[in-house]
Amino acid sequence: MPNEENVQVAKVAKGDTAMGDYYDMMAFSENNPSLKFRDRTIDSNDVKEVFSKFNATKTVSYEILSRTRYLCAKYLGGAWTRVGLDEFNIKAITGGMSNLLFLVELAANVESVGTEARQALLRIQCQTELDKLVSESVVFTLLSERSLGPKLLGVFPGGRFEQFIPSRPLRCREISLPAIGRLIAAMLAKIHTLDVPIPKEPEVMTYARGWLAKFQQSTRGAMPIDIRCTAARLPSNSYPLSVTCDELGKELDFVEEFLVKSGSPEGNILLFDGYDIADDGCINARSGNVNAADPLALIDFEYCSYNYRGFDLGNHFSEYGYDYNCDEAPYYKIYGEMFEVTQERQSFCAAYLDEVYKMRDSGQNPNFPSDLVTGNRDVDLSRLITESTLFMAVADIFWSCWALANAENSLINFGYDSFARDRLALYYHQKKALQNFLDQH
Repeated sequence: MPNEENVQVAKVAKGDTAMGDYYDMMAFSENNPSLKFRDRTIDSNDVKEVFSKFNATKTVSYEILSRTRYLCAKYLGGAWTRVGLDEFNIKAITGGMSNLLFLVELAANVESVGTEARQALLRIQCQTELDKLVSESVVFTLLSERSLGPKLLGVFPGGRFEQFIPSRPLRCREISLPAIGRLIAAMLAKIHTLDVPIPKEPEVMTYARGWLAKFQQSTRGAMPIDIRCTAARLPSNSYPLSVTCDELGKELDFVEEFLVKSGSPEGNILLFDGYDIADDGCINARSGNVNAADPLALIDFEYCSYNYRGFDLGNHFSEYGYDYNCDEAPYYKIYGEMFEVTQERQSFCAAYLDEVYKMRDSGQNPNFPSDLVTGNRDVDLSRLITESTLFMAVADIFWSCWALANAENSLINFGYDSFARDRLALYYHQKKALQNFLDQH
């Protein structure tokens, strides 16, 4: 067994707010005598620090194994309350850009006790803002209950357990395939008509300004941001050589003016990370044929909020050109030609409207957003295509601010710094379209 001196157990100070957790742990120990107290900690807020030490090339440490066993025992129950450290496996799942993801699985020789999950996805959240985490948990739970996402198996401070779907994320070139796009569009339409108990105000600018403020307070925030394209291929005269945080703040003011005048319906639930789509092996990447009744599932709901419909669709169309399945720095590629596709966007928007009209005509949703469609499908289709295309620039500056804020302290191996600059260059390259819209309105 690895050296047990690596185990960290926090001490409860007299009058500490963690005392409730302490008594909970003691009760858990009494009910599960096979688990030793040293295998757990009274403060689960440090899970990010613990699991960030995971190294797939080395033997899993006792600290990580014992913490994993404790979390699984408490939140998954059943056989997990009896296993030894050598009776389950944990391995990292690659692909997450905001969270640490792991697959936990009981060994084959361990018998189930009841209906407990034998395998689960362990998500360790790197985001620390409590209100955002609460909103994400609410949305995840609701979508899980509506069978629009994985089942929720357990929630704890700093993370959660989810149903593990044996699958892979859709590849870059698959997302834009019409057959797949129509499936995603229908799911998105269903989500846009949900009534979710979280703040109903648009959040896109709140997020962007918060990230910019975080970057501005960092060691690099006082220096101009040099805009050097790494993966993007753009004319050098289509973007400035550098930009300061103050200038970037003015760009956000400009974008906010566009948002106000865009006419894009508000009050539609957004899944900013919702385009991590799980494919359970039923997609022929060459032809786009789907041979299963329900082959896709939304798997990530970070940064979810009510927002502008155009942002959700524009962000999705932007993702047509980004490939994150890369093993070498900067860990992404950009295919600029995919930002210009038209038939794929039209097919997606048409499928989206088909589902929206279907739900509207059914009359089964008392909370159906009245401004989502006009009743004239041709007008709606033209409007939706224009709206989503314009919002692609908004997605660029949004994710640029996100990357700037994450570049310094992220635990994820990703080229945030170059990604921020590439997205900034793409924003400036497309800014003229936003300006033309404002000039006409």
